[in-house]
Amino acid sequence: MRLTLYTDYSIRILIYLGQNPGRRVAIQEIANIHGISQTHLVKVVNRLSSNGIVLARRGRSGGLELAGGAHKILIGDVVRLMEADLPAAIVPCIPGKGQPCILADICRLRGVVTRSIDAFMAVLDGVTLHDMLTDRKKSLIP
Repeated sequence: MRLTLYTDYSIRILIYLGQNPGRRVAIQEIANIHGISQTHLVKVVNRLSSNGIVLARRGRSGGLELAGGAHKILIGDVVRLMEADLPAAIVPCIPGKGQPCILADICRLRGVVTRSIDAFMAVLDGVTLHDMLTDRKKSLIP
């Protein structure tokens, strides 16, 4: 399974903001730290902001900050937001999300992929941004 750069960048942004609580961080600062185009980050920040995950303020005293506590941000929610077509990206014939399949009556791949994505997302739903910021020696998987 491969996640898009949108997801990668969104998690990097959230981790950086979580590491810098109580201060507004400029997009350019995050771009410089990670060696990422500011233009790309602006697109990601717009989606995070419009969905209430980060607060983005423009202007001289502007910047980014988490909209809520890091313990309230589920990584699974962030991945779902950024990977809206996740099942269809892996198997384009997922019912209702992809193309029709002439092998639908005999193929079991859709069910296997759907279950594997559900299991993947279940793990991510159990991880908060706070978990990713705290004790690095602690395993995030039980």
